[in-house]
Amino acid sequence: MRWLPTLLSLLLGVTSTASAQSVLESLEREISTLARRVQSAVVSVEGGALAPPGSAFWARPENEATRRWLEALRIINLPNPITRKGSGFLIDAESVITSADVVRGAETCTVRLATGGRVTGRVVNVDDVTNLALVKIPRTTLPPLPLGDSDRVEQGSLVVCMGTIGGYERSLALCVVAGRERTGVIGQQQFLSNLIQISGAVGAGSSGAPVVNSRGEVIGVIVASIAPGTLFRPPSTEENRRFGTALPMLGTSLEMSLLGTTGGALAVPINDVKAVLDEMRAGRLRRPFLGVMPADRDGVEGAEVVRVVPNSPAARAGIRLGDVILSLNNVPVRRAADVTSLLRRLKPGDRIQVEILRGSQRLRLSVTLGERQALSP
Repeated sequence: MRWLPTLLSLLLGVTSTASAQSVLESLEREISTLARRVQSAVVSVEGGALAPPGSAFWARPENEATRRWLEALRIINLPNPITRKGSGFLIDAESVITSADVVRGAETCTVRLATGGRVTGRVVNVDDVTNLALVKIPRTTLPPLPLGDSDRVEQGSLVVCMGTIGGYERSLALCVVAGRERTGVIGQQQFLSNLIQISGAVGAGSSGAPVVNSRGEVIGVIVASIAPGTLFRPPSTEENRRFGTALPMLGTSLEMSLLGTTGGALAVPINDVKAVLDEMRAGRLRRPFLGVMPADRDGVEGAEVVRVVPNSPAARAGIRLGDVILSLNNVPVRRAADVTSLLRRLKPGDRIQVEILRGSQRLRLSVTLGERQALSP
């Protein structure tokens, strides 16, 4: 009976192999089914002109690789402005969510549907807090994507992203949620927080693409790339002076187009979008403005003020650089993302109580919130 252990090992090996193959085949079927369900709602978006030759943009590229590309385009006397391109998805029969970077500065844009048809979209609203935009298109019969609950997303969750990658529309990327409550600065001035970090092969043109869970629900919208090397970098001396902290500098739409596939992406949680969706549809979205840039403190609760906008509500109320925000309207602030999250629930004109720590002294300041102005194109 000395052969029995060997036979049992062989049988167990065969069973294990068969089981693994069955699991993989089941996973493949689920992903393929999910892709078919999602792709009909995904669109590509071509927005306004990024910058005509000779404008100030061409004189201030954000890294060396971009500078070389822009210089080459200038030398050959590019005849037409560069056009912003990205992705988007249907949230109802006549509304598309996309990245604000794709359509900022444009009144209309071109939307290419899954059927291959092109329609003209009207830019209804651009939200600089989430870096997203709402575009109105002629009514379509294509099924929209349902919106899920981003609060249920955890680190390690498997998700799929579908958008334009490397010039190919409706490309699928199987990704993992690498982290939550991320912060970063897009371009030269736009601070974003409470973002979902996605790890996967997300590339050029995916700005505005949906991040979908296993139930086919959108749990986030891609707004920035994390590129290896130059794009995911500590700020320069000038950026440190402006922002006061070493926040990640994220890829812009132009950089994504020039440099290709990235090392992942950051997405706005869909719950942050749902909170203002009705106002965006009505075209009257108003965001409160405090006028500070908060930053996390190492191992300590509270959000340190690393920048105060001159003449802002915060500046007029007496908030200073280096103050630590402990609470807003008696709601504790654990980290920088909490400040943004709490402000999103308020409106311009609201009067709030801000508890701060200045040195060893606790202070309570009353601040009347202003209205956030849209970024210039």
